[in-house]
Amino acid sequence: MIGARRSESRALVRPQLPAIICVARSEHFLQTSIVAISLTMVSLGSSVSRMRSFTTRLSKEFFTCRQCLGQSQNYVTKSAFRMNFAASPFTQNTSKLNSINSFARAKKALPNAFRRPASGSAVSNAFEEEASKPKSSWPKVSDKTVAYWLLGSAASVFGIVVFGGLTRLTESGLSITEWRPVTGSLPPMNAEDWESEFAKYRASPEFQLLNPHMTLSEFKSIYYMEWIHRLWGRFVGLSFVLPAVYFVARKKVSKSMSLRLAGIAGLIGFQGFIGWWMVKSGLKDDLFAPGSHPRVSQYRLTAHLGAAFFCYVAMLWNGLAILRSHRLLADPEAGIKLLDSLRDPKLKIFRRSVAGLAALVFVTAMSGALVAGLDAGLIYNEFPYMGNGLAPPKSELFDARYSRHEDRSDLWWRNILENPSLVQLDHRILATTTFTCIMALLAYTRRSPTMKRLLPPAAKKGVHGVVAFACCQVGLGIATLLYLVPLPLASAHQAGSVFLLTWVLVLGSRVWHPSRTAKLLQMAVKARGQAVSGAASHGPLKL
Repeated sequence: MIGARRSESRALVRPQLPAIICVARSEHFLQTSIVAISLTMVSLGSSVSRMRSFTTRLSKEFFTCRQCLGQSQNYVTKSAFRMNFAASPFTQNTSKLNSINSFARAKKALPNAFRRPASGSAVSNAFEEEASKPKSSWPKVSDKTVAYWLLGSAASVFGIVVFGGLTRLTESGLSITEWRPVTGSLPPMNAEDWESEFAKYRASPEFQLLNPHMTLSEFKSIYYMEWIHRLWGRFVGLSFVLPAVYFVARKKVSKSMSLRLAGIAGLIGFQGFIGWWMVKSGLKDDLFAPGSHPRVSQYRLTAHLGAAFFCYVAMLWNGLAILRSHRLLADPEAGIKLLDSLRDPKLKIFRRSVAGLAALVFVTAMSGALVAGLDAGLIYNEFPYMGNGLAPPKSELFDARYSRHEDRSDLWWRNILENPSLVQLDHRILATTTFTCIMALLAYTRRSPTMKRLLPPAAKKGVHGVVAFACCQVGLGIATLLYLVPLPLASAHQAGSVFLLTWVLVLGSRVWHPSRTAKLLQMAVKARGQAVSGAASHGPLKL
């Protein structure tokens, strides 16, 4: 009898288990639904009447599980009702809860509904998933990878500048007489192609006036020099544009940095156009005086080199700025102290001196491009004298043959830019002035008590580096002049100008005050202080 009673009790309990589970589930889901409906009613005041008429259609069967619905004959009808409910205007209007004002009013009306849910619940998991979603906004500071990539791109530009100097010194720049940005990426592949390229070069003024006895093998050597130079330029463009698009798309750069990258990419493309514009000046007789040495225009050569310097400076400066921001943000308090010391008005003279020195080095390098374009280094191969004195006679420096106007109004500036004697003298004066300014900056750094006290140790080391590169550059320039511009010394002298400008920029990055990074440091320190005060107010954690 006891066994029979137990079997009867089990038979009575088993049919009731689904109902008990459904009641538990319906209570949990009903509480969540009531909160959602209440929030929507608060944010959508104009839709309250419509929602009331709609909620009357709900029944307790809606909150029944699938197992119980399967036992019912009206399961298909209830499923269709649930599908209609999912597509109702009620669910379409719930997207308005994303509005800040609506959310604030809902929170004020139902404060208990916005309490932190218990850990492990479905609502808590939803909160955690929402917090873990990646943000689509631009970062405040660009990633370190971007900085290393910019510095690598700057190194590539440095290399092509030096190789371009070799191309100019070997007179290989006019060997390719066409500009084919895409199809010109491949060299001639067979004897017929080589004969075609050689025939085009034989029609140029350089072959007719300078190299009438050049053979095909000699032509191949200068052709490969120019081809490598152009191929390197294509590599610089692709290796910059493609990663830049990736970094911007993945939001690894700040918004301001993305604009700078776009500007550098445009400058690289413009640099390729200037390069062909420069080569074109040496392929026509009407672009240089009759009977003169066939060469590219010194103006276009200077513009080509100047654009390359601008690309290099932009890449280098932005890469250094990103690394410096990360270094300062690693310790915000120490970073604020360092930047506060750099804001001292007594350091303003030093910062302006470094900026002026960078401009002076750039102008001196551009005057060197004029010297190379006019082959002015092949005259007056002595130092410090130029003939019988420190400067040639005035009649030679301001020769009337270089003037093209009858009133001689262009006499002075055409001699400055086109007279080889005056161009070399200008380069000597600029180089001497630059070296003197660097040594004066060193004396100011080591003799001034204010500089000893305020200047950071890294900036003092930077000054020493600038002095070292300046001494090397002066020695290379004098040696290049005395030995009649040999290829190794001339190439090293051009590379030395880039090294000197690089170290001046490094020195400038160490004393420059980044206002945007300073604001980020203040925000970081403020956030850390609030976190510490909040932890102290809550007391120690209880485990």
